[in-house]
Amino acid sequence: MLDSTIGIATMLVVCALFLVLGVAYSWRRRRQSVEDYTVSRNHAPVNVGIATLVASMFGTWVLLSPGESGANFGIISLVGYAIGMAGIPVMYMFVGPRIRQLMPNGHSLSEYVRHRFGLVPFVVILLSIIFIMGIFITAELTAITSAVRELTDSPRWAIAVAVGLVVIAYTAYGGLRTSIYTDRIQFWVLIPLLLLLVVTAAWLLGDTQAWSEARKAGLLSADSSGSYFFAIVLIIGIVASNAFHPGMWQRVYTVQDQRVLNRSLWGAVAIAIPLTFLMGMAGIAAVGNGSVESFGYPEVTAALFALATDLFPMWMHFLMLICALMLAMSTLDTLMNGIASGIAADFAGFGVQGGTLMGMARAITVIVAVPAIIVASQGYSVLYVFLIADLLGAAIAVPVLAGLYSRRIPGWGVLVAGGAGAVVGALYYPKPDLLSPWALTAPEGGQMFWAFASALVISSVISAIIVLIRRASAPDQEFDFAILDSDVSLIDSPSTAGD
Repeated sequence: MLDSTIGIATMLVVCALFLVLGVAYSWRRRRQSVEDYTVSRNHAPVNVGIATLVASMFGTWVLLSPGESGANFGIISLVGYAIGMAGIPVMYMFVGPRIRQLMPNGHSLSEYVRHRFGLVPFVVILLSIIFIMGIFITAELTAITSAVRELTDSPRWAIAVAVGLVVIAYTAYGGLRTSIYTDRIQFWVLIPLLLLLVVTAAWLLGDTQAWSEARKAGLLSADSSGSYFFAIVLIIGIVASNAFHPGMWQRVYTVQDQRVLNRSLWGAVAIAIPLTFLMGMAGIAAVGNGSVESFGYPEVTAALFALATDLFPMWMHFLMLICALMLAMSTLDTLMNGIASGIAADFAGFGVQGGTLMGMARAITVIVAVPAIIVASQGYSVLYVFLIADLLGAAIAVPVLAGLYSRRIPGWGVLVAGGAGAVVGALYYPKPDLLSPWALTAPEGGQMFWAFASALVISSVISAIIVLIRRASAPDQEFDFAILDSDVSLIDSPSTAGD
């Protein structure tokens, strides 16, 4: 563990550095349009697209959640985790070009929902997006507080406040362009640092019995049914919940064109699979090394850091602290700006004007972040916090996205199908309060699997039935996709200034 004074000083320096970079960049672009603030349309080339996508997808949670999954459920669950993370950009390869084609002047998923399904579904889905993204922000702040506390023994509340306020400051002021600017810096620093940590960790573990002990514990085995169940849960939950990630929808419009979008997404896939898997292997190594025990809460929630305390030299602790802070800021700024920009674009559709929209977007950034900072200081399991959002995403993703392709699914159909999936999934969920990480201590029961599978399957089947019934009973009642093009317009004139 780092000396608390050195750890806190490092945290303050890293936070101050990105605060200065972010605010300075924002000041140079202080006259940006609302369009630039929200989506920064059609400006990012492939290298910027890859950098901002990866930086947005991966936060401090990658140092915790995959390790917790590997320590509890073994190597098969890590395969599921890696596939789930790769599934995010793969999904956007389909829905991204589709929404750019149907709604070329669009800004957000909620804007699409309002014009495609109507006011009531729009309100319900918007609240769902805010809830899911609020959970994501809380999980990310929880991850960084856990990481920094493990490395420095600093108070959780102080870490959450310091990181949260810095990100709020430059994100609320600068918008998406500033988020992408810091993403690029974070990406090119983080990838070499993470690679160095992985290589060094593998070298250090080579002189121990960690892998032999992990094999004896069954964590390297492909025979555990619980591991397969949980792998499927991760694939469903990760992909479905990220269908409502406003930061990803922003970047669909930010890249130069559809070709650049697909290339950027393929680049994100190539990085997501090995990065997620290798971070998860640290959890398996932690169990093999005796640093944590499978399902040994709360220690197992930070398996990588427990391993670091027992095995890694002090310079690796220092690098891990820098990585954790940069990962947190790269994800938090995307989440905060994504929510604020999406809501600002929605209010623009109701006639709110530019200056007021900018003020609203900045206020929303603060409003969403403050409760997340408070909850994050409690130290819940990051993996379990994510699963709460993932379950809701699994219930509503198919009905909402089906509207991009089917003319016959109505707004009430989205509510019925998504609501039924959410209710049944919640009934299967291991704990009725949806808040206890001890639900994860039943790896063989598969109850979490049934919660996610039922939410996804039921909402999908009901959506298909509604489409078939409307095709048979009301063949003339079809949505005109041209409405998405004609009714959705730019908020104002985009700036021509470069980065």
